[in-house]
Amino acid sequence: MAQLTEVRETILEISKSLTSANRMVREIFDSTDILVDQPEMYALDTNKFNNDGSYRCYEIRRYQVSYRVLEDSIRIIRIRWSSQEPREH
Repeated sequence: MAQLTEVRETILEISKSLTSANRMVREIFDSTDILVDQPEMYALDTNKFNNDGSYRCYEIRRYQVSYRVLEDSIRIIRIRWSSQEPREH
């Protein structure tokens, strides 16, 4: 949730629009709903060092969402602006 707060603050700072900032956070948050039924629908996270196949990622409106598929849950690992330099994690 801290990363979503950062996204919101960045968009608010740039656009000066609370509506736009809240809409983007909602889109990112809502985009994770499909992971419940189809957790492996997105590509493996190539920035994950020694990825065992459980780390995946996707992009939504220039934000990259990295997540991990576990046996009983899905964990969002990070959300970052996709224009940033990629870094391994």
